[in-house]
Amino acid sequence: MTPLHFFPTSKQSEKDARWQATNLAVKKLIYLNQDKLSKAMAIADAICRQLKSIFPLLDELVRVACPWCPEQCCIVNKVWIDFQDLLFWHLIDQPIPVGQLNCGDKAACRYLNHRGCILPRLIRPWACTLYVCATQNKCLAKIGPLVEKQLKTTIQLIKDQRIDMETEFIKAISKTNVT
Repeated sequence: MTPLHFFPTSKQSEKDARWQATNLAVKKLIYLNQDKLSKAMAIADAICRQLKSIFPLLDELVRVACPWCPEQCCIVNKVWIDFQDLLFWHLIDQPIPVGQLNCGDKAACRYLNHRGCILPRLIRPWACTLYVCATQNKCLAKIGPLVEKQLKTTIQLIKDQRIDMETEFIKAISKTNVT
């Protein structure tokens, strides 16, 4: 089986080739185990609903805070798409980004352009969705404590569901037919 690669490597072409190989390996595992993945798929659907419920608020925080930020996360932070991201997108049948986020050691995210992130919200990595910076937290506090609490509760729920989804996937693909 093809080894799975998620962490950045040194050469861009090598990185993209490894990313594509990893993507195909996950896709094949899902295809070969479709009949055993109902629990993982149900959790992925629940994650999808939870994410969609917080996207309007997150979009508003980005709109208010990010254009004026001198150190935008997409430029200064080193994050990458993880296994749970890739698994989630496959289970809810979403397109997979063509490669990992960063193009090089000192590079901005490859999906950042002059208007912000070009990836649709649903296929942005969890690390990007999860992170609420200090400026965004100040904006969130102004909106109100109930909204802030609901966002934090939903984020924790999604974190837990991502672990459950991965666990169910691993259990499903680990089962062998013994005759």
